[in-house]
Order: sequence, then structure tokens, then C-alpha cells
Amino acid sequence: MITKLTINHLKSFDKITLELNNFTLLVGMNSAGKSTVIQALLLAIQNITDDGRSPLNGRLVSLGEFSDARNFIRNAKSFSISLDSVSEHTTLNFFEDNEVVKCEITPSENELNNYLHQRNKRIHYLSSKRIGSQDIYEKNFEKYNDFGILGEYAIDFYELHKQNPIEEYLIKDKNVGSTLALQLNYWLKYIVNSELMTEDIKDTDQIKAKFLSVNNRYVRPKNIGSGLSYIISILVSALTSQKGDLIIIENPEIHLHPRAQSKLTEFLTFVSERGIKFVIETHSDHIFNGVRKSIYKKNIDKDNVSVYFFTIDDTEMVTKSVRIDFNNNGKVLNHQEGLFDQFDDDLDELLGI
Repeated sequence: MITKLTINHLKSFDKITLELNNFTLLVGMNSAGKSTVIQALLLAIQNITDDGRSPLNGRLVSLGEFSDARNFIRNAKSFSISLDSVSEHTTLNFFEDNEVVKCEITPSENELNNYLHQRNKRIHYLSSKRIGSQDIYEKNFEKYNDFGILGEYAIDFYELHKQNPIEEYLIKDKNVGSTLALQLNYWLKYIVNSELMTEDIKDTDQIKAKFLSVNNRYVRPKNIGSGLSYIISILVSALTSQKGDLIIIENPEIHLHPRAQSKLTEFLTFVSERGIKFVIETHSDHIFNGVRKSIYKKNIDKDNVSVYFFTIDDTEMVTKSVRIDFNNNGKVLNHQEGLFDQFDDDLDELLGI
């Protein structure tokens, strides 16, 4: 399990170290470095899986040329990504040699590297470009990715495993039942007042999906809000994970009403408190405040939460991060200018304050 991430000279970063807790939330301004943190994790996973054969461009992330990836403000000749577990340390160093980008991984083998290798499926990544409403979903024939980075195979995975019991520690209400289908629909009903029904289309490589709508009618995904389709991959991946797995999610709030965003955060913190790790990038104050509410309601311990606020330093033009501190009631102890305070600023202007 990863506990710490250190980035040196990658894109807008000079040097930064982040503690990756059970629930790590990345917030802040546009183009301030949030996505770079996720890219650093993906770059490490990608290169450990591929033995550094395609250092900057691959299945999970593509950064282009070396000049696109290095910190040009610092005129960096190399950049590195370091990962720590409780007992091990791995560093990936990227540099150019005769105009060829190379990646050196040190050490080449250990348990942390084994954890990061995609063959073991301990880490799942859901991009902000997740697929939306479709009536038909493709079956998955990839060997490394159960859900697809766009969530495109989540429906197929659900169809294959919906009658299987999930881990007991991930069951919120045992009276509902223990299967993936019952637990997913429990949360889907709670978050967006809907349910999912899937059907294998025989003699094809496709799965049909429908969602419960008003008057207990199941309708095609294209005829219902697209937010439902966007969160299916989140629910499926989280409910079928094991303790110690890591789920990386970009913008879980896509196409969700604020109330649904808050309830989704309740789900995420519930799962996180039971040992599944999340690294989440968001622009939503409802996700941020949902975490605070979960701390207040004791759904998650504040010591299991890491929230980092990113900005670009106006003088040095590099990324700066501040870890946001909370008390036991979820109150922010070190508020930063720009930390989801736009509502207050707009209200003050409307009131002429």
C-alpha cells in the first residue's frame, strides 16, 4: 500500500511530498498541479508494468515529449517520482540520453513494485473522460483492467459478478443482502434514487443496461440523466475492491446534482474507512464539504483524510501545496484563499458587503 508520493521536477512541480492517506483529496485552481499528481502515479504504474519500455506514453497516461514533462522553469535535465510503502521505497528517474527518453527504476523488484504492477489489479483508475449514457456496453477482453479507464467495462464486470457476495466489511446494511447487485442498487437508490438492471445479449460481445425511473419503470440509459452512468464505474470498482487497493478518480462529481455529490462522498468515505484507498481530484465544494461532514458524523476519522490545496506560486511559477487541517468536527483549521470560498465572495458582492 502506498503511503507517500514524492515528485521532483515534473511539469510545474519543483519538489513536493504528499502523504497518501486512506482518503486523499486533491483540490485547487485550474492548471495548478492536481492532474500532475495523478499523472505521476499513473506514470509510475505504467513504467513498472512495462519495465520502462515506453517511459512517457502508454495505456494509462501520455505526456508527449520529454520537454513537455520536465520542469522548464527550473531547466530540469531529469525528473523523478518516488513512492513509499510502510517498509519499502521505489524511485523512477526519467531523463534523456542521446534524445531518447529513458526510465530507471530503483530497485527493479520489491513488494511495492509488485503491488503497483497492473497484472495484480490492486490499483484502478477512472478518468474524467468516463463514458456516459449508452444502451449497449462492450464486453472486456483486456488482461490488466477490469473496469476500463473510461469505465467502459464496468457494466460487463457487474453483469459477470452481480450475484457474487462482496466483502462483509463493505456492506453498509446487512439486511439488504450481500451480493454486488443488492449492495450496488442499495447505494444507487440512496445516491440518485435509481437502480441498475443488466442483461447479457446472447451470442454477442455486448451487455444491455437499463435504469429504474419514475413509476418503477426501467428505461434506456439514453433516456435518463447521464449522471447515473458516470457513477456506475465508481460504485462497481469500490464495492469489489479489497483492503489495500487504490482507486484513483478524476472528478467523481461529473453530471451529478449537489445532493448526489454529497451522498456519493458519504459512500466513498464509508468504503475508505474500511481500508480501500482513494486518490481523488475534484473541483466540487460538495465533495469537499461532504468529506468534512463525514468527519463530523464519524463516518471517517480525520486522521485517515489528506486534503491538499494546490496553487501556482506567482513569484517562482511552480506548484505549491498546502495540506488542509480539520478538527474532529470537520472544521477547517487553516483556510486558504481560493479554497471553495467563491460562494461566499459572490454572496458578499450580491449583498453589497
